[in-house]
Amino acid sequence: MTAGHRAGTSFPLDAGKQNRIGRGLECDIILTDPLSSRVHAIVLYEDDAWWVRDAGSRNGTLVNNQKIDEARLADGCVLKVGSSEFEFHESATRPSESERMDHTQTVIRDQSVLPSEQEPAEFGMEALHDPVRGHDFLTLHQHSVKLLGCSDPDEVVRSSLELLRDRTHASFVGFLWANDDGQFKPKLVIPEGAAGKVELSRELTERVTRQGKAIWIDNQQLEEATHAAQHFADAICVPLVHDNKTIGAIHVYLEQGRFRQTDFDIAIPLANIMTVALVRARLETVLKVEQQRQADKSGISNEFLGNSRAILDLKSKISRVARATGCVLVRGESGSGKELVARAVHKNSARSDRPMLSVNCAAIPRDLMESQLFGHKKGSFTGADADHAGLFQQAHTGTLFLDEVGEMTLDGQAKLLRILEGHPFLPVGGTKEVNVDVRVIAATNRDLADFVRDGRFREDLYYRLSVFELYIPPLRDRGSDIELLVNYFLDHFRRQHGRPGLAFSPEAKQKLLTYSWPGNVRQLRNVIDSAIVMSEGNVIQAGDLGLRDAGGGDQLESLNIEFWEKKLITEALKRTSGSMPDAAKLLGLGRATLYRKVEEYNIQR
Repeated sequence: MTAGHRAGTSFPLDAGKQNRIGRGLECDIILTDPLSSRVHAIVLYEDDAWWVRDAGSRNGTLVNNQKIDEARLADGCVLKVGSSEFEFHESATRPSESERMDHTQTVIRDQSVLPSEQEPAEFGMEALHDPVRGHDFLTLHQHSVKLLGCSDPDEVVRSSLELLRDRTHASFVGFLWANDDGQFKPKLVIPEGAAGKVELSRELTERVTRQGKAIWIDNQQLEEATHAAQHFADAICVPLVHDNKTIGAIHVYLEQGRFRQTDFDIAIPLANIMTVALVRARLETVLKVEQQRQADKSGISNEFLGNSRAILDLKSKISRVARATGCVLVRGESGSGKELVARAVHKNSARSDRPMLSVNCAAIPRDLMESQLFGHKKGSFTGADADHAGLFQQAHTGTLFLDEVGEMTLDGQAKLLRILEGHPFLPVGGTKEVNVDVRVIAATNRDLADFVRDGRFREDLYYRLSVFELYIPPLRDRGSDIELLVNYFLDHFRRQHGRPGLAFSPEAKQKLLTYSWPGNVRQLRNVIDSAIVMSEGNVIQAGDLGLRDAGGGDQLESLNIEFWEKKLITEALKRTSGSMPDAAKLLGLGRATLYRKVEEYNIQR
């Protein structure tokens, strides 16, 4: 083939059969030329001569620029099929690659790195009918699968270059990457021992960057040779293009001999695969760093910290609930760590490899509640300029955490109930129902039973959400956990603010340990963060803590009803020596109610 997508390739003919040329997979020479027919022409050996016959093609077959129905082929004849051209030669043996190259003209070949309608992909289904290209197809497939599991950008580059060097038998392969200034700097050369000896051609890099095309220099005596071609027998350079921007370039050099057409054919799709994998790996690295930065900034641990009996019981329940499939209701005072518990449930569930989205229902305007949760269609209300996928669609196959679920509108509660019962729902203004698979974890610091009695929350939804219920004890009831958390936040914020030698005075430490913490863990974290910033010396004094109401004589410890409920029940059991019937009489409660609340608050009798 002298012109076409595989120009330079030799095709041996079989004298014992009809050699078909065309786009069909049944052909012996398969073309990706839109101007060729499925079976365009047939070359065969008859009466001691080679003949070519047109197979009823749409655009005709030409021999030496003459349209034919049938013609005899002589040595040197030029056969044109569509836009592809072949030169016919007779030989008893297949010519070697070097012999073929010795007779070719000096050229620089280039090819777009991005397939288009005009430039078909080099590895279509027809590749499987060619042993060499079929092997390359499978090699690229295996490499793609390998890179799917690779999140290290450097490993993506290294494994791709090693594969390319092994496949092309190149003397050297290298990768240049674009820095912040847009300048291309060497990133890796293989073999690594040659890094100081090999200079990756700047001229080749500039050319592929400017043209956005891969280049193959396939001649040793090239008058307009680039710097690379002057030092090597052959060179291939392929740009890595993402969003119309060149992010790097691959260089492949031979010290002796020539590359084959198949070497050039595999370098381009390999570079495209490497581009996708490299961009994804870099993005994943950035996301991991940003996630860690946000966690460091907020002082939130991925683990629910605590060794008190109440927390150990909670952790045990979390591990059991996580393995189940029903909804979970997390109860606890504000700042006690409800979202952290929800994340622990998600992390230990079968959905841990899928997204978990969080939404504070109290922070969403009531008239936008349904739109945010269930989505809307363009034009469904003023300001709906485009379709919007709601949080339930975004969390499909994962987990959705609904904080302050008691603030949902009644209409929103009705839709939520239908979803939890497995029914599809309609986005606001939509006509097509949407099905989702989402595990819902809801949280509240209010008593939803009171909301049900007041008609503000659906009773059927309440029972659906509370299939599994987790109660987080307030910080003041967690005993030694307070000191554990004080030490954790002190260490964290000392590192964050660059004050490693800072410590609490005995008075400050005692004040922290005896405070009632109405704002729970969130308040403790913020107090320590502020104290480390505001303290002037190397010791945090009690006055730096901003807890001026600590131990205040007439101030209530808490205005939370559950706090006082637990306290009264504990006191009643203490006065009756643990007798549940007598304690129920003192409290004015039914015995069943008292048993439920003792279990709910994890009160020891």
